[in-house]
Amino acid sequence: MKRKLLYLIPLSAMIIGCGTTETTSTPNGEGSIDLRSYLEKEDISKNYQLINKEVGQNATPQFYTESTTVSADKVERKIDGISTTIINIGEKKITYTDVSDEGNIETSFYRHVDINDILFSVDINKTQKLMLETVELGTRVELGSNSCKLEEQLKEFTHGSNSWTGDILKIKCTKTTTITTKIKDEFVGTVNYINGTEDSLDISYKYQKKDTGVIASIDDNCIPANMHYPDDSTECSDENKSYSYIYYLGN
Repeated sequence: MKRKLLYLIPLSAMIIGCGTTETTSTPNGEGSIDLRSYLEKEDISKNYQLINKEVGQNATPQFYTESTTVSADKVERKIDGISTTIINIGEKKITYTDVSDEGNIETSFYRHVDINDILFSVDINKTQKLMLETVELGTRVELGSNSCKLEEQLKEFTHGSNSWTGDILKIKCTKTTTITTKIKDEFVGTVNYINGTEDSLDISYKYQKKDTGVIASIDDNCIPANMHYPDDSTECSDENKSYSYIYYLGN
C-alpha cells in the first residue's frame, strides 16, 4: 500500500525513464506563475483518500496521512515517517526527488511558467523482467515519452463528492508508449502473459492549490477488450474502465 502511494502523489510521479528534457513556451522560465506558491506554505499534516478500481473489480477506497515540513528552499513529504518526496526550490528551477524502494526519480523544471507551458518532457525506456517467484518468464519493454503541461488556472474544482475552492492549477500529463512482451518459448501458453506489442495512451491530471500543494490526482483509464494497457483515446464503458483517484480531505 505504502509504496503504491508514492508514485501517485508527486507531480513527477508519473515519469519513468531517463533523458529528461526541460521544455517551456516561456523563454528561460520567466513566466508570471510561480510554482513555489502552489506547494505547501508551512508545516502541515494532510489526510488523503485513495480510490483504485481495476477492470472487472470493485473500487477500493483507502486513507492515509501525509506530513510535510517546509523551509525556505525545501519541502519534504512523508508517509508513516518515511520520506516520499523531497522538493528543492531554487531561484530559477524546482527539483522533485521521488523516493522509493524501486529507485529515486528526479525531475527538474522551471519555477516561473505560464498557462500552456510544457513543464517537462521525458523519454521512457524501461525493461521489466517478468518473474514467477524466482523463475524469469520473459521481459516487457516500454518505450515512449511522457510530458506534463500547465493547462489551466481554476477558481474551483469538483470531482465526485469532493470540492475545493481557491487558486488552483490544473496540470495535464500525457504518456504515449509502445509495450512489447516477450515470453520465453518454454512458458508460452502456460502463463498469463501473452507475446505481443501494444500502443498505449494514458492521460492524467494533477491539481495543486496555492499554499496547500496537491489536492487531487485524477487518472481515468480506458482499456479496450483486446488490450492490457490504457488507450484513453477510446470511449469508456464500465466494462473497460479502470481509475485511480487521490483526494485531499480538506480545502
